[in-house]
Amino acid sequence: MIDLYFSYRSPYSYLILPRMLKLKNESNININFKLVYPIAIRMPEWFDKKNIFFFLSIMSDFKKKAKLLEMPLNTPLKPDPIKQNIFTGKISKDQPYIFDICHMGQEMSNRGFGLEFAYKLSTKIWSVKNWNTDEHLVEILSEFEIELDEIRESIKNNEGALIKQIKQNQEDQLEAGHHGVPLCVYKDEYFFGQDKFDDLINRMKSNGDI
Repeated sequence: MIDLYFSYRSPYSYLILPRMLKLKNESNININFKLVYPIAIRMPEWFDKKNIFFFLSIMSDFKKKAKLLEMPLNTPLKPDPIKQNIFTGKISKDQPYIFDICHMGQEMSNRGFGLEFAYKLSTKIWSVKNWNTDEHLVEILSEFEIELDEIRESIKNNEGALIKQIKQNQEDQLEAGHHGVPLCVYKDEYFFGQDKFDDLINRMKSNGDI
């Protein structure tokens, strides 16, 4: 089994998803999808003294890797899942998007579609404008035969439990040894970053698991 710690704002979390889905679908490996809030929510101080040059560097690297992986991409994000001043790094107190998508993502994980839903929604986030509209959400959820109004009602009724589950994932993540995403944990060893996917596969092969 692999524990996959994932954030909806992390560009590198987005990049690892197709390979994780392929691994899940083509092997007997169970992937335990563990959603966490973005680091901007968990550790906003991490962005202290980070400015536009930091963000430009990250996006430049991300775009190169997305191109190599032939993954759809349209930046800048509109809207960004996290409201943040990229010139100062300051995180806004008003966050109208991230909690909604995280709680929907956790609800979908509880229904057995965490990884698959993350792939569909992340592709929208990183490739189309206004990804957060009901039109796009309805389109995604229809692939799982789920109604938008129904899942929103379920989230409303169970939001406290969903938040508790996400926070437990965050505690498990730290216990595994790292705070970043994407983070894969296999046999008590962690592999941080989408660029460590091949290392993870090689370790699994050496253990005879694939």
